[in-house]
Amino acid sequence: MAKTGAADLAALKRAIRGIEQGGYGVCEATPISLDGNAIDAALPWGGLARAGLHDIACGEATGFGFHAGLLRRAAGETGLVLWCRHAGMERETGLPYGPGLSAFGLAATQFVFVRARKPADILWAMEEGLQAGSLAAVVGDGISPDFTATRRLQLAAEISSTPSFLLPPAATGSKTAPLSAALTRWRVQALPSVRDGLHMRWRVELKRCRGGAPKQWTVEWDEQTFCFRLAEILADRAAAG
Repeated sequence: MAKTGAADLAALKRAIRGIEQGGYGVCEATPISLDGNAIDAALPWGGLARAGLHDIACGEATGFGFHAGLLRRAAGETGLVLWCRHAGMERETGLPYGPGLSAFGLAATQFVFVRARKPADILWAMEEGLQAGSLAAVVGDGISPDFTATRRLQLAAEISSTPSFLLPPAATGSKTAPLSAALTRWRVQALPSVRDGLHMRWRVELKRCRGGAPKQWTVEWDEQTFCFRLAEILADRAAAG
């Protein structure tokens, strides 16, 4: 009987951990740290899984900041982001505002925008971007794909260790969300500033997390460190319902 090496044992442990978390073999890549504290600790990967699909339910105005913060944490100062948008979203809101991105440490040159009229074309572009393996993140904006489509995106994200974000239409938040293979599902609501008109705060709810439990926090964006931080000591509590 052949000896089992340390590398084989490590691989076996990783596979078992994936099964225990209910995953589909999510590869181990450095997670995306949000706050380096409570939020990261609530996620099974010690941060947001880089090799995964994440659904961020929020209105364009209220949730853009939180999503931009996630992209900054994923892409850093130079990473390239593929942003695939439904044509209807671009007619309503235009492209993300350059000076607004700069508040999150992002440059307009970090983005490649793709506009399509059909959800199927957006999904195709997202999957192609994920399969490339050279992008810092891939975004699907203005679509609510079904389970089969999200399963394909999740698998592509796993293979390339490229994080993918879905931004469903705002109207979807008031309806029953479709089944999804996304590793996490979030709901974001903007909150009034407590210190100045530019300081951004949100109520962030982790609705579903594979291998984790629902929670919610009141979160701020720190423009000095380009990191999220908790706005309240008691914000880290189990989500009601």
